[in-house]
Amino acid sequence: MKNQISKLGKVLSKNDQRNIEGGFGCYAQFLECSSNRDCPPCSSGCGMTIDVNGEPLFIPDLCAF
Repeated sequence: MKNQISKLGKVLSKNDQRNIEGGFGCYAQFLECSSNRDCPPCSSGCGMTIDVNGEPLFIPDLCAF
C-alpha cells in the first residue's frame, strides 16, 4: 500500500492527498511528519509523547493519534 501511495504522490499534490487523508485511514499508525499539515485530520498533530519507564519521551516527527 505504501508503494501505491508513493505513486499517488506523483499525481496529486501533497495538499490534495491530505484532503483525502493521503490514502491513510483514521487509525493509529506510524506516519512521519515535519508539521501538523503532514498528518491526517483525525490525528492530534505532529509530535507525540510516550511514557518510557515513567519518563516522558517526545518524538517530534511522528503523527500522534
